[in-house]
Amino acid sequence: MLFSPLAPADLDPEPDFAFTLYGGRLTDDNWRDSLRGEADWVDAYLLVGALSWTFYRPRHRWWSLELEGNLGRYAGDQDHWEFNGPIATARWHRFPWRDTLNTSLAFGLGLSYASEIPPVEVELDGSSEQLLLYWHIEASFGLPDREWEAIFRLHHRSTGYGLFGETGGGNAFTAGLRLRF
Repeated sequence: MLFSPLAPADLDPEPDFAFTLYGGRLTDDNWRDSLRGEADWVDAYLLVGALSWTFYRPRHRWWSLELEGNLGRYAGDQDHWEFNGPIATARWHRFPWRDTLNTSLAFGLGLSYASEIPPVEVELDGSSEQLLLYWHIEASFGLPDREWEAIFRLHHRSTGYGLFGETGGGNAFTAGLRLRF
């Protein structure tokens, strides 16, 4: 059978849990312009702690599924807390250089709740909401058979094309470390 809901323990030496600490800075434009390098920086900074659980790995190990929750704190022109979760994440692991540099690309989607309406989001978009959609795209890199990874993540809050409001949201380019256990 190509897919199995749970791989036997002797085929599953990879840790199921991870703690990630990452931080970064917000941009002033949408995620597309931010990724193209066409956005400017905003005087707002973000520090996030995240706990994730890998709940599914097919036997071939090309990809995996995770659940994550994270808690962030803003500083600078924003000074509030943000909780994101549950975040369902799909992670791709199959790269030709995996034996030299353990690499993964991931996309996660969930909910985002800010402890107050974020002032930078209001300044940039005219208004915002406390509850928005959250998503991230991430690249991670680590040495094979090591618990530590470096991560680079676009941390994004949005209206979900009108599902959570008319305007609001923001982007932060972040970097950090992940410990798998």
